Amino acid sequence: GIRQFNPECKYINMSSAAVYGNPEKIPIMESDRMVPVSPYGFHKVMAENICKEYSRFWGVKTCCLRIFSAYGPGLRKQIFWDMYHKFITQDNIELWGTGRESRDFVYISDIIKIIELAIYKSSFDGQSVNVANGEQITIAHVAMAFVKELNSLKKISFNNSVRKGDPLNWQADIKIIQSWGYNKSISLEQGIKKYISWIEKESK
Repeated sequence: GIRQFNPECKYINMSSAAVYGNPEKIPIMESDRMVPVSPYGFHKVMAENICKEYSRFWGVKTCCLRIFSAYGPGLRKQIFWDMYHKFITQDNIELWGTGRESRDFVYISDIIKIIELAIYKSSFDGQSVNVANGEQITIAHVAMAFVKELNSLKKISFNNSVRKGDPLNWQADIKIIQSWGYNKSISLEQGIKKYISWIEKESK
């Protein structure tokens, strides 16, 4: 549709860090190999390839934003949602993995800021761009941030089981978005505070 009826349109494809799978090194650069370890990641690679194909052969203006671990109000799944509900329903908090697994978390308002920057700064030639904060944060660190924010005395343990399809460690190279002028505005602790506040309002 864009190619035929709106060739000047700029198309931003919401991709994912899942395209990388288990990275061979960190921080992960956009030029690194894509070896997804889940169907979700595989399908994101397919979508990126279509964007690159349309840019290369037909000049359609496309950009792929590889979003790392997004979180914020409205997210009713994944680790922040699960962790909060375990804290309020269980006496002993058991989490997946070892706690040493890491993610590069980015709050929703910062993602929106990066999307806005992409509109004006991306080359739109099929460019793929990491959307993250360039920080490797362990799940154990996230759990302790929840303990502090909830003022909880509950004990946390990890079951040492890693779920198939879950990469172990993520940290993005964010030189591209930094060159666009991106700076993080929400720290992990601030983001968790905002997220918990949203859940508590939702629960009333």
